[in-house]
Amino acid sequence: MTGEKNRAACTFCGQPITGESPEQPNPCEYCSSLSGGYPHLVMLPEEITGSAVGYVEGSTYPQILLRIARFLLGKNDDKLCGLATIVAHLACEVAIERSLSDSFTRKGIQSLEDTVADVLNGYNLANEKVWNIYTRLSGDEIQDQPFWGNFIRSAKRRDNIIRKGLIVGRADAEESIKAASDFLAHLAE
Repeated sequence: MTGEKNRAACTFCGQPITGESPEQPNPCEYCSSLSGGYPHLVMLPEEITGSAVGYVEGSTYPQILLRIARFLLGKNDDKLCGLATIVAHLACEVAIERSLSDSFTRKGIQSLEDTVADVLNGYNLANEKVWNIYTRLSGDEIQDQPFWGNFIRSAKRRDNIIRKGLIVGRADAEESIKAASDFLAHLAE
């Protein structure tokens, strides 16, 4: 994708968005996201080369974060398993924040977005407040999805890593990355 500087892509599904200007984003024709493709898309100039290009060029923030989590796990250093878990869940939280913003826009209630954000303590769907707002705004009964149990278990693991200093191994980190990956794939549908 080098050389395609200013090419818009959906911030959720990554599909190219044609005919869109940065000032007037159109809904994605694949997933109907209203977030547009410019503000959250990372494009690298042609002059930048090296291993980072494969991780970030033409990707959304959640995609980049999930790739970073996989990269950390691929280092075969058990000390990075906790960090990989945290980064995988950060990808989910960024995607939920974007999804909620899109839902406010779709429902024509953007004026409530900042007020609701002030009430929330983050965007972790394992938090009942966040989950309730997400399901009511989006209509997505995400808790009925097959990955939900793994996602909740992984979210609790992530909280214990951050708050209690839990040390996790490779199998736990792999489970967390899989849960986050399934979660993000569902949001992109």
